[in-house]
Amino acid sequence: RWITGISVLALAGMLFLTSCQGVEDLPDDKTDPAGTQDTAVQSKETAFGTFVSQTLDGTEVTQDIFAEADLTMVNIWGTFCGPCIAEMPELGELSREYEGSGVRIIGMLCDVYEPGDEEALEIIEATEADYMHIVASEDLMKGNLGAVQAVPTTVFVDKEGKQVGKAYPGATDKETWKQRIEELREEVQ
Repeated sequence: RWITGISVLALAGMLFLTSCQGVEDLPDDKTDPAGTQDTAVQSKETAFGTFVSQTLDGTEVTQDIFAEADLTMVNIWGTFCGPCIAEMPELGELSREYEGSGVRIIGMLCDVYEPGDEEALEIIEATEADYMHIVASEDLMKGNLGAVQAVPTTVFVDKEGKQVGKAYPGATDKETWKQRIEELREEVQ
């Protein structure tokens, strides 16, 4: 009976998590054993390093994509992640509200490796998260994307691709994201 009780408590605890555990086989050199970061996304040079990848529609992109905005919000998500999908409608709204303002939102998939993934495209259409979504290329997975321990995780970067502020694990609401965007926007201007 006590094993059943422990199992029930463990299951209940997992149901209350605000983020999904996702990416496995994390590289040891990307973790933070001292616990000084909220997630393992970190780099001395840039948040995502030098990479070549594609968007879900097949357009090739590199780290130069970040130069197109003063501040880019990179929301790392997975098609298996309920909290990721739940926050996407509000991220879509934010993306439309900030259009042309120097702030950009990009989705980065941790579990889709090729353009045209039907499940990802259906999620994006259903949630109206019509901003750019980048698939997990080999370059990205060898770098910091492969070290993300939970999704969603959101990282803000400047024009040079350098991380601004800390990484934010877990889903959050539109107003909280707006407040963070405005605070971090001041840091890059």
